[in-house]
Amino acid sequence: MAQPLLSRFAVALSVAVFATTQAHAAKPSETLLPNTTKAYISVPDVDKLREHFDQTQVGILLKDPVMQPFVEDVQGQIRDKLSEASVRLGLSWDDLKDVYGGEVAMALLQPWDHAAAAATLEAASITATAQAKAAKLNAADATAAVAAAVDKAQKTLDAARREQRAVAMLVDVTGHVPQANVLLAKVAKNHLAKGAKQSSLEIDGVNIAVFTHAKKETESTARMSFYCIHEDQIISSDRQDVLASILAKFKTPGTDDLKDFEPFAKSMTYAHTAMEGTEAHLRFFIEPFGYTEVKRAYSGGRKRRGTDLLRVLQNQGFTAVQGIGGQVSFKTEAHDIRHHTLVFAPAIKRKPGDLAVTKYDLAARMLDFPNKADVTPMAWIPRGVATHLTFNWKMKDAFWYAESLVNEFAGDEVFKDVIENIQFDPHGPQIDIKKELTNHLGERATILSDYRLPITPKSERMMVAIEVTNPETVMHTVNKAMENDPAAKKREHNGHVIWELLNEEAEVAEIQIEGFDGGFGFDAPVEQVEEDKPFIPNSAVTVANGHLLIATHVDYIVDVLNPPSVADSLGEAEDFKAIAESLAALGSDQDSFRVFARTDDAYRTTYELLRQGKMPESESMLGKILNAMFTSEDAEEDELREQQLDGSKLPEFQIVRRYLGPAGFFVRTVDEGWTMSGCLLTKELK
Repeated sequence: MAQPLLSRFAVALSVAVFATTQAHAAKPSETLLPNTTKAYISVPDVDKLREHFDQTQVGILLKDPVMQPFVEDVQGQIRDKLSEASVRLGLSWDDLKDVYGGEVAMALLQPWDHAAAAATLEAASITATAQAKAAKLNAADATAAVAAAVDKAQKTLDAARREQRAVAMLVDVTGHVPQANVLLAKVAKNHLAKGAKQSSLEIDGVNIAVFTHAKKETESTARMSFYCIHEDQIISSDRQDVLASILAKFKTPGTDDLKDFEPFAKSMTYAHTAMEGTEAHLRFFIEPFGYTEVKRAYSGGRKRRGTDLLRVLQNQGFTAVQGIGGQVSFKTEAHDIRHHTLVFAPAIKRKPGDLAVTKYDLAARMLDFPNKADVTPMAWIPRGVATHLTFNWKMKDAFWYAESLVNEFAGDEVFKDVIENIQFDPHGPQIDIKKELTNHLGERATILSDYRLPITPKSERMMVAIEVTNPETVMHTVNKAMENDPAAKKREHNGHVIWELLNEEAEVAEIQIEGFDGGFGFDAPVEQVEEDKPFIPNSAVTVANGHLLIATHVDYIVDVLNPPSVADSLGEAEDFKAIAESLAALGSDQDSFRVFARTDDAYRTTYELLRQGKMPESESMLGKILNAMFTSEDAEEDELREQQLDGSKLPEFQIVRRYLGPAGFFVRTVDEGWTMSGCLLTKELK
């Protein structure tokens, strides 16, 4: 996935929250939204969010006069990206700034009647049973016929569900109802100016304003907007049934509220407890698979050709991840930013007779990240990294659990054939993958990054270090794999053999799930690009320091083969120690993941490329995210992205970096999935 979850609309909310005082008369949004909510973001008190965010170093940076031209450019780009959402709801963030009275919440939904769907399946079963009886089928054939009929009905229902989508916004306007009425009058005027037809309807005594736009050729139905003011709240949606269900909950709270949806409830309870009394300024929740389906529906359905990765992941057990939710606080006593999140993924409930002992099924069994006490950096990791991610993973098992995933993605039973071909093909490396590689994998992996000067699109360096239990055997395996590869160049350094793979034409492979790009459901679909170019980038590999090292640049491996003094290792750096101490205070102890980042170094490559006008060429992770966010929608497939952000307005990086402090987070495996807690500190260390 090319972008952080909820990142785009979280930024938009953060930029837009400028107004008024809080009151708590209005009903909380989670009691009004249904459990079919697939993405949700809430600001409980917009004044406090603005106040605290402005005190963070990032907030101070954004107010620095030297940043204003660029900030205004970014805000304009964000408004453009969210313009479709604004059109659907008839509301823009700028319009809302004078009507906030308390909480503001926005949600993407996938409306669905589960009871009606269950009744449809039952009817299909009854009908098929009667038909089998009439045809006098034997027991086995009858059972198969009924199962086939139910499966067909289920597929029809699934297809219908994937087409469902809705957006809703709830704004507490307590103390600002007159301003809210003025706003709705302005919205009505704007709709009418765009050719919409105005009407009204009444639901449970509440008058609803309705605007219907002429159906476009690309739309299956005419676009509609519904909104009203009820009990000090603006309620807006693009579907009448969604707005009606929200209004119904004012009178009769149901059992299908978002607040009672287990993934949401568990994540909010965890985050609230983990905050330990610190006030949350922003709350979020996402159900990843449903969210992606809703985004696809808004984009007109799946447009990519080839294997549908979303379906593959769903079929392979990854729907065990039922929701991700958490809370964020800005400018606390100890942190610039503090956050706590729960990835709700409880163990599969086994049916009687199911003897499986793994937590999840199929390829999702790969998600086995044990907690361990020691997740500190290895002594050979140099002080000057930009980011350091280390995690515990049962890689030996994960490799073989990937079989069903690979097969389904390939559309054939290829996994075993490939493994056997590697071992027995007389023209291949003749490696027994299990005996010569996977049996020697440890349970810890580390990912490092930094950059080289001068800054170019290829400046960011990355390295993956995989713990191995038998370095000599693994190095022998690497040698066998590389010796007959014409693209591999053998080098030696400090007694180590390094294999450099040269592929100048290569492009870094990107796995993307269409529709899952971090937006709020309104981006145009991106067509599949068909390329004949090789996808393996330049890289280098060796075995050293008890790890299989794979890097994007051969000089990165050379650097770590020159062991640093104790004082020059990452673990001795003061900013690393400060983050470690902060994470310990947040509860870090027995963890599965630990991340440390120097945000100034982590962002520098992308920042400098922005200033140079070369950001579309960036091969850094952050660069790719920004490219996806700000790509021109009318760009040709093979055309280099046009840089839409004017980086010439940015000041020298040395001015900016003093605002960017160290950050970190840790992940812990729990019965219900994974918890994540982290923070960003100010640049000045205490």
